[in-house]
Amino acid sequence: MKICLATRHANAGFMPLALLYLKAYIVEHGGVAAGDVAIIERDRTTSGEAIADAVLATDPDVVGLSCYVWNIGAMLAAARSIRAARPHVRIVLGGPEVGPVADAVLARNPDIDVIVRSEGEVPFCDLVRCWRDGGVVTDVAGISFRDGDRVVATVAAPIVRDLNRVVSPHLANYIDHAGRIICLETQRGCVFTCSFCFYNKDFSIRNRRFDTTRVLEELRYWLEQDVREIYLMDPVFNLNAERAKEICRFIAAHNHRKIPFHTEVWAEFVDDEMAELFARANFAFIEVGLQTSDHAVLEIVERRFKRQQFLEGIGHLKTHRLDFELQLIAGLPGETWETFRASLDFAASLRPPHLAVFDLMILPGTELWRKADSMGIDFDPEPPYEVRSHATMSAEDIVRVRDVAQTVGALWQFQVLRLLARADGRSLTALVDAWLAWHGGPVKRSELGAHLEAFITHCCARWNIDAHFFLAGAAVELRAASAAADDVKDHV
Repeated sequence: MKICLATRHANAGFMPLALLYLKAYIVEHGGVAAGDVAIIERDRTTSGEAIADAVLATDPDVVGLSCYVWNIGAMLAAARSIRAARPHVRIVLGGPEVGPVADAVLARNPDIDVIVRSEGEVPFCDLVRCWRDGGVVTDVAGISFRDGDRVVATVAAPIVRDLNRVVSPHLANYIDHAGRIICLETQRGCVFTCSFCFYNKDFSIRNRRFDTTRVLEELRYWLEQDVREIYLMDPVFNLNAERAKEICRFIAAHNHRKIPFHTEVWAEFVDDEMAELFARANFAFIEVGLQTSDHAVLEIVERRFKRQQFLEGIGHLKTHRLDFELQLIAGLPGETWETFRASLDFAASLRPPHLAVFDLMILPGTELWRKADSMGIDFDPEPPYEVRSHATMSAEDIVRVRDVAQTVGALWQFQVLRLLARADGRSLTALVDAWLAWHGGPVKRSELGAHLEAFITHCCARWNIDAHFFLAGAAVELRAASAAADDVKDHV
């Protein structure tokens, strides 16, 4: 039996971890030769039809498509093309975009045979063995499948309590990894219950960890390879502070190639020792979720936030000069135009190296998705499921916060604008307001440089501020940006 696993990346630099997990498990437990499991990856510009052509070139009996919010349209198009060309190929979908709504996706898409509803390794392997050995599909737990005109859901698959049963995808070298971003999990799930998030999808065991010994073995392997970056893609890498420190000590001792690391952390759990270890281990980019600083909103979305510990954690990251991005979500239920602006100004007051604001998405399977009607949340039913309005924000408010969200990242990239935002006691929201009024709308990061000096001149004249210092700073930053761009071209 020949199997083809395929996906379309949001960023083609990342290794396809989910597909590698599936392949490793099938080879180890399914009796399928590694050479009979092909992996097809394509970038975000590739059409579904082109993906289908690449899949069909492997002459598969079974196709597994990995689905996310950024690729679901292309994956469904690929399934249609595969079905039209090879009606007898079995098509299986999995991933967070389809698992929580499996029956509805099957009902709308007759070209799909099966959807894996949960973690895919065990159900997909069981399904492959069932088809190969002539078994009964209803005996496979954790799937929904098409039976004629009916959609049938089997019993839920037992959660894999011991993650070490999941075969490591890292040591077998199933794909060319040179120059790529390596995705590695040290754990799965999250103990927190934020209602906008999909990580806490199983409340019976909200967090499971791979043995530290296994994690260190995988890290040792990748630290010796020619890779661009290692992304520890845990929901909260430092959920267990002592374990995170042990991993960081190992990286610091063995990262002789100075490979950069990237991860997501909970600021409240960062002490000075942890921040120092992040620096020693070469953590080059750290994501810190704030989401909102408003206590009423935090309560509605069931998110924990301890302000003093958060401030201390941010302080430790800054003390050790770590490059981190502070993140907010625009349009959370309970939020108003005013409280959103207050959260944004609070975040800006911490002076993070990077500041990002993301639109709220009502993702399938999350608590907000389940409770949207009762909470009065209107959202786009199609990906990316952006919120349209809710009880405390009108549709017009959502449009306004979205404009702000799109503008913040562009303005924050220039140090001179961060300084201008604080001039004479002003705020980041005042600077954003000035930009939107002057430019008439948001701006892309790549386009702001062309307007930077004119915008500074406008703001300084309007606010009666001497512009010379800010224009000089803008000139320095623009020259540096131009030189960096030329250096990239020289190395392409």
